[in-house]
Amino acid sequence: MHTDNPGLLAPAEATLLMFATDMDPETRKLVHVTYGAQGNGKRRIISIGTDAAHTDAVVAADRPWEDSPGLKGVTSPLMTIPVPGRDLVDGGSEHYLFWHDEGTKQLKYRTVRTVHGAPYTITPVTDDRAVSAHWEALKDVVWPVTSMPVPGRQGVDGRNESYLFHYDTEGRLWYSTISISHHADHADHADALVAEARPVADWWQASLKGIGQLMEIHPVPGRQNAGGASEFYVFHQDGRPGTARKLMYRRIAVATVAEHADTLVTEDRPVADWWSTSLKGVA
Repeated sequence: MHTDNPGLLAPAEATLLMFATDMDPETRKLVHVTYGAQGNGKRRIISIGTDAAHTDAVVAADRPWEDSPGLKGVTSPLMTIPVPGRDLVDGGSEHYLFWHDEGTKQLKYRTVRTVHGAPYTITPVTDDRAVSAHWEALKDVVWPVTSMPVPGRQGVDGRNESYLFHYDTEGRLWYSTISISHHADHADHADALVAEARPVADWWQASLKGIGQLMEIHPVPGRQNAGGASEFYVFHQDGRPGTARKLMYRRIAVATVAEHADTLVTEDRPVADWWSTSLKGVA
């Protein structure tokens, strides 16, 4: 990928996925963490508490990501989006897994199912498909990195809305608003573009100003639709050319009202210092 941003890593060089499935909704969230570069990627299972401290813990230690049937053949995983209506079904949850095929240079996706209990298996639900042929909402997206559920817009009019964050070929960060429909028979999940791509630098100045390379956005357990807003962890790699890269995180809030105003809850902190239990070694 060509970019005029010398600090931007290609998809094959930088991966951090965190997608949640409920283990015990009253006390903690089970989170699948996939990280690492092509050829040495790993995955682990962690939990994040809904207590005030959001206590984190390792549930299952690192394994190569291709050990899991649902990740086999994936060279560069990029992001996941929950399948509407397919969470907490028969002891598992389904996600769309988007990845970059290093061989064909195509953006692809598959649907995978995660099991909520040990051994926390990830299995394929569908074969790989070309994003360009199946996702109208992503037709102009080059490099997706993460998605965020739009607060107050889940299950409204039969749809779930998400902010989709993505980079262009010049290394600029954009976001689009998309929707995925929720049908009772689960046979059709039509997608649509709700709002065209906008520069993050212009529209998220309060909460995302100054971030390095965006890696992942993850909901804060127990802080969704709380007090008129939802909170999220934002993980990003800080570091300029010639300096060591450091994985950082900040906490932000997005209001549930129509304007969805964003605010910064906590400043950047090193992941190595604040997630030393569950994300140790993740860079």
